Amino acid sequence: MPSRQPPSKPPEHGSRCCQSVGTTMVGHFATRLEVEAGKAGGSLSAAQIRALAQRFVESEQARFGGYYQRAWDECTLAREAHLLESARRMPFDRILMRRFAHLFPPRTGDDGGTGILSRRIIPGFNLAIDKMIGPTLYQQCQTKCEAIVERHAQGDDGWDWESVYADPDAKALVNDVLVVVAHYFTSFDKRRAWFMEMVNGHLARVRRGASDEHFRLGESAFSALMRALFDDLAASLRADPQQVRSRWGDHTVEALDTFFRRLDRG
Repeated sequence: MPSRQPPSKPPEHGSRCCQSVGTTMVGHFATRLEVEAGKAGGSLSAAQIRALAQRFVESEQARFGGYYQRAWDECTLAREAHLLESARRMPFDRILMRRFAHLFPPRTGDDGGTGILSRRIIPGFNLAIDKMIGPTLYQQCQTKCEAIVERHAQGDDGWDWESVYADPDAKALVNDVLVVVAHYFTSFDKRRAWFMEMVNGHLARVRRGASDEHFRLGESAFSALMRALFDDLAASLRADPQQVRSRWGDHTVEALDTFFRRLDRG
C-alpha cells in the first residue's frame, strides 16, 4: 500500500460533495422552470415539465462538465483524506492485513494479487480479531503501532509504509497477537466456524454485479488467509523452535503446531 499525500486543505466530506452537486443541479433546474413558466404565462403543465426535464438532461448538462469535474476532485480528496486519517488512527489493522493483502484481487495503487479473498472481509476480520484478543489489547496494539508509524514519517508525504511493515517492532507485535489468536483456535472446528460466520455476517456492501458480489469466506479461503497471516511466525518456528519456545513457552509451541497441522488438513 503506497504512502498517500494529504490534501493541502481539509476537503468536504464525500457525502457533502454529493449533496452539493444535487443542490446545485436542482437549483439550476428550478431556475429553468421559472424562466419557462414566465414565458408560458406563469404556469407549466405536467407534460411541459417532463419535456423540459428531458431537454435539461439531454442538452444543458454538458455545460456543467467543469463543475462536475471539480466536484469529483473534491470527493476524491475527501476519500484520500479519510484513508489517510484511517491509516493514522488504525495502523495496527493495516499492518496486520498487510500479511495477507496479496490474496486480494489486484487493484491500482494498492496491494493485491491472487484474488482468493475479497476486500469485503475486512470489517468482519477486524471485528473477529478484536473479539479474539480483547478490546484492551486491541487498543494497546493500535497505540504501539501509531508510535511505530511515526518513526517512518515522511513529512508532508505521509509515511513510508514499506519501512513500517518491515519494522522489527511491528513484526514482533503482530506475532505476539497471533500467538493469542492461535490459542483461541484450540477447538479448531468450532472456532473456524465462528470466524467464518463472523466474517460472512459483516461483509462490506458491494455494488450489484460486482465480481465479489456473492463472495463468502469458506474453509479453503479461511486456510489460505490463516497461512498467510501466520507465515512469518511459522517460518520462525521452523527455523528456530527454541527461540519461539523461549519467547512464548512450551504451551504456545504446542498450540502453534496443532494449529498449523489442522490448517494443512483443511
